[in-house]
Amino acid sequence: MRLLTGIAIAILMLIPIGSSEPAQTFCDLLKNPEKYNGKEVTVRATWRYGFEWSQFYCLDCLDEGKAWLEVPSDLDDASMKALRRIPKGAGIVNITAQGVFMSDGHFGHLNGYPYKFVARKVSHVAVILSGMKKAAEEKEAEKQWACGGATPK
Repeated sequence: MRLLTGIAIAILMLIPIGSSEPAQTFCDLLKNPEKYNGKEVTVRATWRYGFEWSQFYCLDCLDEGKAWLEVPSDLDDASMKALRRIPKGAGIVNITAQGVFMSDGHFGHLNGYPYKFVARKVSHVAVILSGMKKAAEEKEAEKQWACGGATPK
């Protein structure tokens, strides 16, 4: 037991300061914005994107607000490969994102978002819908496969 404890301590010491801190869920960020503000975290959530919108959300906490997802063009190769799975133009996808969460300000198009998530890494892309669809079709797909849905991808 002592050997395992010593190994665990040695491993913990190798984790760099400022490394990604896992959040329980995306909703934890929105329910406790002061705890995660400015911190790098890893979450899985749904991304609805298109012309002038980039909403990162989970159905379980839509009432907590919405986050603008910023995806820089200089991500690592693995992230760029994952992003190639995302349909062009508009769509809804589930992704795992590692990045910095921000809650002090107004973000995105017309400053319409109280939160922002700046991705540093993106992985595990699952397409829910490709292109713009009728609102009823989007809602039905979200209920089934989005973060917080019946069977999220």
